[in-house]
This record gives sequence, C-alpha cells and structure tokens, in this order.
Amino acid sequence: MSAIVALAGVELRGLTRRRWLLVAAAVGIAVVLLCAVLAAGDSGVERDDTFRAGGASLLLLGGLVVAIGLGAAALNRDAESGHLGILAAAGPGRARLAGAAILARVAALIAVLAAWGLLLQLASAAIGRGLDGPLAVHTLSAAENLLLALLAAAAVSSVVGGVASGIVGVTLYVLAQAVVNLEAAADQNLIGTAETGVRAAYVVLPRIVVSPMIFLLQARDEAGPAAPQMEINGTVVFVPASAWSSVVWTLAWCVGIGLLAAYGLRRRPLA
Repeated sequence: MSAIVALAGVELRGLTRRRWLLVAAAVGIAVVLLCAVLAAGDSGVERDDTFRAGGASLLLLGGLVVAIGLGAAALNRDAESGHLGILAAAGPGRARLAGAAILARVAALIAVLAAWGLLLQLASAAIGRGLDGPLAVHTLSAAENLLLALLAAAAVSSVVGGVASGIVGVTLYVLAQAVVNLEAAADQNLIGTAETGVRAAYVVLPRIVVSPMIFLLQARDEAGPAAPQMEINGTVVFVPASAWSSVVWTLAWCVGIGLLAAYGLRRRPLA
C-alpha cells in the first residue's frame, strides 16, 4: 500500500502542473465569485436560491469537466507513451500502477472540489448568508457522483482512447441520474407498465446521490442547470433526497469500477 501511495504522490505532482486542470480550477473560482455577486443583489429566499443554484451548477458542470478530464487520460496516455511499461519493468506491478494513477486522480478531483466548496462557504459568509450547511452537504454528494464518472472513464481508459473513455464516463453519469429519476416517477405511478423494469434497474445499477438541498431547489424549479425540473405527461416528477443506502451503494460501485480499471490494465499490452 505504501508503494501505491508513493507512486500516487509522484503522479499527483505531475497533475498539478497540467495547464488545463489549473485553468479549470481558476474558472471555477471565478464562477464562485460571480455567484456571490449575483446573489448579493437579491435578498431572503431569492438570494439563497440564486447562490445555491449557481454553486450546484458549478459543481455539476465544472465538476464533470474536471472528473472526465482526469479519468479519461488515467491509463491510456502513459500506456501508449511507454511510461507505464518502464515503470512495470522496474517492479511495481500493473495493479499498483493502476491503483496509483487512479488514486492520484481521485485526490486531484477532491482537491479541486474542496477548494470550490471552501470558497463557496467563504463567499456565502461574505454576502451575509453565513456558512451554508445544506450546500456543504450537497458538495459532498456531488463529489461522490463525480467520483463515479471519473472512475468509469478511468476504467475504460485502460483499454481505449481518451475520447471514448470520456464518453463512457459521461454516459454512466447520465444513466445513474436517469435511474434515480425514473424510480421517482415509478413511486408517483407515472410510468405505468414499465415500473417493474425501472425498479429492477434501480436495485442493480449505480445511482446519483441527491442532496436535500437540490431536492428542495428542484421541487420549486429553482435549481437551474444543476437539476432542471422533469415532467411526465404534464406532471412534475419530484426526485427525493437519497437515503444512506444509495450513498453506500454508489460507493460500492465506485470500488468495483476501480478494481475493473486495475484488471483492464493487467490485460493491456504496454508499449
């Protein structure tokens, strides 16, 4: 385990020099400041909604850019360049190399989200809202959802190129969101005969973790791009906040996908 951590540290230092990652983090900081400026012009509930919707949109859209960018190049880039082959020949083993590469990217994602989350809290306090507990909880749920997308892209990156890996990561994220949305529609008896299949998919497939904050914003159609309101036959579908079972289930999927990435690298020829 110590070897994986050491290798991950070296990989992480390299990631901190990637220009695109630094630019993405900086843009996120600028978006936080913009959210604060826009929310400062409102008051009461409107101010809360403006700030929280802006923060949630940053965590979703900006977070996906960072997660997919990190995951899609986790293994294929170094495998094609011969870098992983040299390291494997030196003795660490493919499983450790894959574990280190993925661990470094998970750490990088968490670092970016933590920076954005901390700045969101500071900005909230600066405009007179104080620290925002529901937004902090939402930041944690968003981090788990983005981790799922990152690991999916990383797992596929052990066998295919960056573009295909990114597409798979986004697709799994959308699928996990669809599973939760359809389960909510089934609970409201809005999908008829498809209910059995939807419930089976909900039990088996990964799920997006919905925070209480985003549930309330979406129910009032104030969540913006982060969670637009969904309708079926003119009826609004209310997607409830996730239970702890969904949090644990999605984490289990993350672990399984991470192990799949290590297996994929073991089967891949290294240049």
